[in-house]
Amino acid sequence: MVNNKQPPFREPWPQALHRVGPNLLPLLALLTITAVITGCSRIDADTLFSDYQQRLSRVLNLPPAEVQLTALPPLPAIRDLMHPISASRLNLLDLVALRHCNLQGLVAERNNSLGKVMSSANLLGYELQLLNGLIPCLVHPELSDSLKADLQQIYMQKQQQLPLVLQNFLTTDLTLRKQLTGQPRLLAPGASNAVAEPLTALKNLNLLKQHLLAQNETIYPTLTASFINQQLAVLHHGSFIADWQYSLRRSNAWLTLLNRQLSSLPAASLCKKQAKVEIMNTILTQIFITRVQSYLAELDGISHQLVPELTLLYQGTKLADSVNERAVKPAQALRDLMKQHVSWYQQLQQQCLLIPQAQKT
Repeated sequence: MVNNKQPPFREPWPQALHRVGPNLLPLLALLTITAVITGCSRIDADTLFSDYQQRLSRVLNLPPAEVQLTALPPLPAIRDLMHPISASRLNLLDLVALRHCNLQGLVAERNNSLGKVMSSANLLGYELQLLNGLIPCLVHPELSDSLKADLQQIYMQKQQQLPLVLQNFLTTDLTLRKQLTGQPRLLAPGASNAVAEPLTALKNLNLLKQHLLAQNETIYPTLTASFINQQLAVLHHGSFIADWQYSLRRSNAWLTLLNRQLSSLPAASLCKKQAKVEIMNTILTQIFITRVQSYLAELDGISHQLVPELTLLYQGTKLADSVNERAVKPAQALRDLMKQHVSWYQQLQQQCLLIPQAQKT
């Protein structure tokens, strides 16, 4: 069953889909906006494409072929991404005095055995809370002028270091790196129903970045380590972004294979056998449009949502190129490969007068 309700996030599929012939256009247009296949078993890109390729092979005598992914270069090592952050020092008497503005406990937490091995997420949260706690200390009447001057220097130093602390978090956190590394697990049809939570987590991290770089002190109280770790927990659960990334690459590999095989077959040569034309009619309507193209349209819709957030989050970091290689380029490649695939069917339609079954009268 095909769900004809258009998801709110859907952006137009590549323009090639709108340049098809008059017979093919209505059905393609209808199924382009169909993002979720309902009533289906758990299937993924490999299942869809394998069935599709086998059907084409039987009709067109295509040679057997295996889909292979080109290995991506590994992410830069954490040690090569970490920015050194110089520590600030206060003597014991100064630390005692900080009890007047409720900062002593936070500083003590950073200096205990667990605080010295904080994760990059917890360290970012600590730095933000320290800055928030320092603000009232700078004007507290029970602190000496000399201590206030020292705290002012620390506050300025922490403000200057904050973008580097943020970069250390974005580039070295293991959960975030896993999303970029990917994993050999494919999204199934209907996956767009699960994109909302990871998308919201990315948006929240981008808001954190925006406020941090703007030195928006009023928002610091809400930017805690707990808030940051909540976003990471959402991304870790299910690893949706890692699955999406792998699904893009796998789908692109299938389309590349099929486009290469079909390009060697002149469409006109198929028109001589009416039986083949009828079978191709069925494959076009029941397999390609209804299943394969619908899955790819959904995958493209997910890309339209995730790519801008990932690009913005890593902009200005040492992983910006990696995000471009692993998300931006594969998303664009999917659209380009799909245009090429649709173009072959256009030629078949024009030369063999191929009419999708739903359009026959």
